Amino acid sequence: MKKKTIGALILAAGAAATLAAAATPGVSSMLTKPAERPVSGITLAAEQFASEDAIAQRGVAEAVRRCMAKAGYDYTPAASGQQSVDLKHHIGFTTLTVETARASGYATFKPQGPGEPATNSEVGKLLADPAFQAALNGGGPSEQNVVESSEGLGMQWGGCTAEGITAIYGNANDYMRATGLAFNSLLVATNAAAADADIQSAVDAWKNCMSITAFPYSLPGEAASAGLDAGGQKELKIAVTDATCRADTNFDAKLTTVLDKYLTTRMKELETEVAAVKQIRSDASARAKALL
Repeated sequence: MKKKTIGALILAAGAAATLAAAATPGVSSMLTKPAERPVSGITLAAEQFASEDAIAQRGVAEAVRRCMAKAGYDYTPAASGQQSVDLKHHIGFTTLTVETARASGYATFKPQGPGEPATNSEVGKLLADPAFQAALNGGGPSEQNVVESSEGLGMQWGGCTAEGITAIYGNANDYMRATGLAFNSLLVATNAAAADADIQSAVDAWKNCMSITAFPYSLPGEAASAGLDAGGQKELKIAVTDATCRADTNFDAKLTTVLDKYLTTRMKELETEVAAVKQIRSDASARAKALL
C-alpha cells in the first residue's frame, strides 16, 4: 500500500458540515411559535429525529475504509456527527445529573470527537497529501467536488467519500436529510425556546439554590467553566453541587417543558419529513448491517 495510516478524521459531511437552518425542510424565516397545547415527551422524539443512526454511520466509515484500501491507504474515518443529541445543550444548558457529576464531573461538557489533527501529525500530513485527498474526496478543484441537496445545500462529494455514502444511503441528498439537515431543521424551535421567559425563571431558581452553597455562581455555565478550569476534586465538588441544585429545583424538567412548547409546533410542521427520514435511516442501517 502507498500509505499505512489509520486516521481518526471525521467525514466532512452530514451534521459536521455547515448547513443553514433557513434552508432546511419547512423552515420559514420566523422562529417557531409555542404550541397552545404542548405534547409532553415531544422533546425526546425530536432528539431521536435529530440524532444520526449510529449503525448507518459505522457502515459509511467501513465502506470508505474499504474504498481507501483499494486506493492503497490504510485509513479508517471516524463516524461523524450528531449521534446522541441533547437539545438542552442547544439552548445553552448541557444536561447534568448527580450521578454523572459524581462519576466524571463536567466531562460531558468538553468537546467530543477527535477534533482537528495537528498539521505535523501523521494524519495531518496525510490530509495535506493531494493524492490522499483525491482518493478520499475526488480529484480536481475542491469547489467542483460539491453536490447539492434538494434544499440547495452542499457538501464535498467525490472519491471514496461519495462511494461510501452511496453504498449506505443511496445518494447524497438522502444522506444529508438523515444527518445534518434533520438536526438543523429543529434550530428554529430551539432558538425560539432559548429566548423564552421560563428559561430565566429556571435559571433564577437554580441560582437561589446555589447562593447558599460554597459555589454561589449566577449561571450554570459559570459553574461549569469554573469546574473545568479547576479540575480534579474541586471540579467534582462544583459539578455535584450544580447537579444537586438542578435536581432540587427541577431545572432540567423545566427546560424540557419549555422545549416541548416549541418542538410540538416544529415536529408537527416536519411530520412528513420525520417519516421520510425514519425510512431513509432504516434502509441505510439495513445496508450497513449487511456490510459490517
